[in-house]
Amino acid sequence: MRKAAVTCGVIGVILLVVAALLAWWITPSFVARLPGNYNKTRTYDGTIHKLFEPAALAGPNPAAAIRTNLPATLTEQVKVLQTAGNSALLQDIRTIKAAGSQVARTDSHYSVDRKTLEATAPHPKSWVVTPAKGLTVSWPLGAKKQNYTGWVPLTNTTTLLKYVGEAKQGGITTYEYRATIPPTPIKNPQVLAGLPASLPTSLVPSLIRAGLVSPSQAASLATVFPHATTIPLGYTYQATNTYYVAPASGLVVNVSNNETETAAVKLPTGTLAPVTAVLSDSYHASPSSLASAVSDANSSGSAISALGVDLPIAFLALGFLLLVAAIILWMRKHSRGRPVDAGYEPRHPSPAGRVR
Repeated sequence: MRKAAVTCGVIGVILLVVAALLAWWITPSFVARLPGNYNKTRTYDGTIHKLFEPAALAGPNPAAAIRTNLPATLTEQVKVLQTAGNSALLQDIRTIKAAGSQVARTDSHYSVDRKTLEATAPHPKSWVVTPAKGLTVSWPLGAKKQNYTGWVPLTNTTTLLKYVGEAKQGGITTYEYRATIPPTPIKNPQVLAGLPASLPTSLVPSLIRAGLVSPSQAASLATVFPHATTIPLGYTYQATNTYYVAPASGLVVNVSNNETETAAVKLPTGTLAPVTAVLSDSYHASPSSLASAVSDANSSGSAISALGVDLPIAFLALGFLLLVAAIILWMRKHSRGRPVDAGYEPRHPSPAGRVR
């Protein structure tokens, strides 16, 4: 009996310790964080509402420089290249294609905290990363009903990711966050490398024929740049983007994004005077990509829930029952072995009918 009590007690204590370790150390430190082998590609279906191709201005038909309502596909690949403790080196490649041709591409590298998914985590000096701030590619595991700060890669600035409520996506409940970005100068060198830094004044008549610049605007340009052979250009980015996030895993399962890149004249005062959109598009997850994202979210969420909640509760309950059993067995053992009181003398009845 004593051996059984000790065994139950030891196993019960071990289960309680394991439950605590699973809930407060193992799951948060090794499960509820970005995996070192993470490599996911999402595909989004969209429409390019307006695309400006400057090279066509020099041709016989300047109006061909403007293309509208093109079916487009946006692909995003997020991959962990390296890890160092709780930091991860992320590669984020975004590509937009329309009519079989690549319209835009960016390749960004971030150092992020593997738990919070926020950028600017400590990292090895050998990592070459964008000095970003806030969330870059995803939400933290266990996303909350609160506002977050997000990184805008085209402008190298941050934006508010406002929580607006719950929404169903792909059959699961997601948290909906919205970012509203006003026209902001584009500073991403990869994006600017694909856009002309200036416009030859000789092309202004072509811009007028293409309907991109009105005669009055052309006259203003001639006044502002009277003897110039080129007109300096700048670009702005604005967007209204919505993200649908699976709260347990923090994965973005769908988006509803509307973005515009606009060409502007750099005035001598330093301000940008908008001229025309060079890329305006909207997109959302393709059906197959949405299904894949939902599957990943459910799988990740189930693993976190099982190891961080279900197993600890089961181990806690079983450990408590074993400790109770150990106490009961120990008390029964001592009760059975209790000695007889020293002053007690049993009575023996006299033989029936004995005459004294």
